[in-house]
Amino acid sequence: MNKELPKIFKNKTNKIFTNNNDIYYGELQDRKKKVTVDDLFQTNEIYRTKVKITYNNSTVFKTIIGRTQNNLITLDNEIIPISNIIEIEEI
Repeated sequence: MNKELPKIFKNKTNKIFTNNNDIYYGELQDRKKKVTVDDLFQTNEIYRTKVKITYNNSTVFKTIIGRTQNNLITLDNEIIPISNIIEIEEI
């Protein structure tokens, strides 16, 4: 089994390739943006918006599906009073 393998054709390239000059080895951009509750409801695409809600002493990740006059309604049928929210970020 000491047979040599056949030679493989390799085309000679005499030109300089520059099609990969723009390479980025970094992190992806942060998609989170701080918004107000009114900003969430400006568009018609509010259904199932994932947000990070910060209260006085805790932070939770929820999916908002609707709003009443003073509350937000989550996908888990939880009602969150808007007056308790310190900060809300869209994920």
